[in-house]
Amino acid sequence: MLLATPAGWAWGREGHRLTALVAEQYLTHEAKSQIAELLHGETLADIASWADEYRTDHPETAKWHFVDIPGTAATFDRDRDCPVSSDKTSVWRDCVTDRILYFEGRLGDSSLSPKERAIALKFVVHFIGDIHQPFHAIGDARGGNDIPVRFLGSQQCGTRLCNLHGVWDDSFIEEHGLSEKKYTALLLQQIKDNHWERLSGGDPVAWANVSHHYAVLAEAPSGAMLMHDYVDEESKVVDSQLALGGLRLATVLNRIFAAPTR
Repeated sequence: MLLATPAGWAWGREGHRLTALVAEQYLTHEAKSQIAELLHGETLADIASWADEYRTDHPETAKWHFVDIPGTAATFDRDRDCPVSSDKTSVWRDCVTDRILYFEGRLGDSSLSPKERAIALKFVVHFIGDIHQPFHAIGDARGGNDIPVRFLGSQQCGTRLCNLHGVWDDSFIEEHGLSEKKYTALLLQQIKDNHWERLSGGDPVAWANVSHHYAVLAEAPSGAMLMHDYVDEESKVVDSQLALGGLRLATVLNRIFAAPTR
């Protein structure tokens, strides 16, 4: 996945914005206030894709966006699935589960400058989105990037040939045909209807394991035709993951900004 094209970044720009827009609805007043100070007027949605832009000139951060759990494995194993950092002095490894926790710690560290904490916030927002994209939690075929598919009969997805990872990044979201405002409203309504607030906790390893499970179930062979039955079923997973990613992002930020900074 290190060599993936921009189409292989999880989610696409709109998916990350939707996760952030959901999170913004569940932030406490204190969290909103401190976020506004760190971002100087930008919103979580505004900065949700910053980490993808940043890695263009900082390729060493590419491994932080995913975790390569083998498709044959049931759950995440840190020693197997999360590479040791090139910084031999660091206790943190180079995969998304470790990097969420690393940047949570930096965000809550008052000894760091506001600029450093703002960068940590941008990474947290993005990586919690990433870990909820199922194909960022499976190592097979570079997270599905190397699996060409046809989406609803077409091999073309935007300006690129369709691949399984890219379909999950963007095509399901685009197929809804909703404006950002209406899509956000749909996700918020699904949260209420399904009582998903009860699932707003957990930790990065638990989130990665669920995403991995979904990816294994949704894997398709090279050249597969992803028709309406597949799209209808997996769109439910996409929507639930976008919504839960937003809920969990809000829970993490509310906890960090409610706690005394160290």
